[in-house]
Amino acid sequence: MSTSISLGKGIGKHLSSILVDEDGVSLENIWQTITDFGINREDLKKLNPTYQELFEIYSAIRAYRISVKYLKELKNKF
Repeated sequence: MSTSISLGKGIGKHLSSILVDEDGVSLENIWQTITDFGINREDLKKLNPTYQELFEIYSAIRAYRISVKYLKELKNKF
């Protein structure tokens, strides 16, 4: 006996909404997302991050938020 669940393309559909070219995101928007997530802007500035490093943090936060939202929606389906 076996049980399987098809998750479909849900997470991929949601993740496609966060795939943005790094040139398409303003630095202020990146900082706002990072600080909204709870990372202190002044502390992070002490590390003197490049735009690319900030963009990677921003992208990781957005991916995390999308995956949490998707998993909550999936849980509610059961």
